[in-house]
Amino acid sequence: MIRIGELAKTANISKRTLYHYEQIELLQPAHISENGYRYYDSQAILRLQKILLLKSIGYTLEQIKGLLENKHSAQEDDHWIASLNEQIELIEQKKEELSRKQYYLRSTIHAIRLKGTENLQDLTHIISAMNNRPLSGEIIPAEFTEDSPFTAKETGILQHLPVLGSNSQRLEELVDIMGQAAGMMSSSPYSSEAQALAGRLYDKALELFEGDAKLLDKYWEQIRPADGAEPVVMGMDSAMMSFIDEMIGYYLGHREENRHE
Repeated sequence: MIRIGELAKTANISKRTLYHYEQIELLQPAHISENGYRYYDSQAILRLQKILLLKSIGYTLEQIKGLLENKHSAQEDDHWIASLNEQIELIEQKKEELSRKQYYLRSTIHAIRLKGTENLQDLTHIISAMNNRPLSGEIIPAEFTEDSPFTAKETGILQHLPVLGSNSQRLEELVDIMGQAAGMMSSSPYSSEAQALAGRLYDKALELFEGDAKLLDKYWEQIRPADGAEPVVMGMDSAMMSFIDEMIGYYLGHREENRHE
């Protein structure tokens, strides 16, 4: 048997920790001498090794105590495996929760870059609606029902669009342009500055839609919110979409005029 100080040193823990384990009846010394010295035998050392292992992989002391209470050696392996599988499931749930929180945080950043902090109520409603939808990787992808107006080919293109809240560089470029457009809403959509931005926005959007201008127009109309309704896509309220319509409509009209001159 070894004394408490030697065990603490060997296990790289403090004597206070061993006293605490004794107090909560997690690890008892094999013998306590008349002068109070505590001694631990091989069984106690093995139990401590198990405690330290379980603690290192995320078990609480209460969970460890419950697991080690099983004294039937024939069933111990099964008991441990069942408990470890439960821990894996809990970790998977926590991973999903953390990934979802990351997605919501990035979504909030994108919403602020688009419309500032005064329009976060729309984002709150959108996030609430997404709470019951599963994550796929790092995002909650767009859903397309059987009665969707899009063909299978069109749906395939739409499913590859970068989603707000994702970590896509393509999205970062689009959010930057859209944010600039939002900042221009108090000015004319026909100004030279707005028209330069309209060209960048249209080219970027067309690139994302794989050059399919008809699908771009079709999708734009599908995400347009009804009067007074909440945005389908965060940041894309009626006022914002109307301004972009004016800006890009003027840009496309004059681009065609210039081609015919």
